[in-house]
Amino acid sequence: MTDILTNLIQDKNLDSYPFFKEFCLFKEKGLRKDAFRSLNIFIKEARGWQVKRKNEFALWLFKWFEESEDIHYVLVHPLEENVLKPILEDWMIEYPKDPQPFRWYGLFLKSEKHLKYLETALRTGGKSEQRALMAIINYYLRSLEFSFHHISEDAYLGDISEDQDLVLKIENLSTEIIDVESEKYVSESVNYYKNLLCDWIAFKSKGKKGFLKWCADNGKDYGWTNSYYYE
Repeated sequence: MTDILTNLIQDKNLDSYPFFKEFCLFKEKGLRKDAFRSLNIFIKEARGWQVKRKNEFALWLFKWFEESEDIHYVLVHPLEENVLKPILEDWMIEYPKDPQPFRWYGLFLKSEKHLKYLETALRTGGKSEQRALMAIINYYLRSLEFSFHHISEDAYLGDISEDQDLVLKIENLSTEIIDVESEKYVSESVNYYKNLLCDWIAFKSKGKKGFLKWCADNGKDYGWTNSYYYE
């Protein structure tokens, strides 16, 4: 995947936004002060645009965000707060059935409600919103990972009921995955945590200590259980 600055600079559409183009060119050269000087001028200009032009800019830029890496070089705080967030927020109000602004807000912009935006994108866009779908699933998987990342030390950091709900949510969402490899990855991942949670519950019901040993003794192979035999 190509970096965002290369993609933008090679796109002739960048000429439609002269001061934003200057920002990108200065950024590419590492001239931070010059870049932000041009960006500030662009922000003032963009605030005065008509809604149609604002939405066209957002559509163009977020499409590139979806197809590029290192987007943080362009997605800087002043641009996000003063241009992109206001555009998407107005877009959501004007076109609440359009999943795009919800998807972009959830995927790329900083917000405590990013999961809700992704869920709205999925609800309005359905199965076509694969990016939002996978982002939600990966968010849930990271939550499960946090719960279990010290489990070999008998430290379960989650809530059993909540994690059981997460497993069920992931299983339900996974039925909407189109890409075969992604579906396989999610299936293997959620089964791993589902089995691990079941084993942890069984282990705790025995009132014992030493989950690593318990797994090894009961033939529960999680990869990391092999370390027990080398201690």
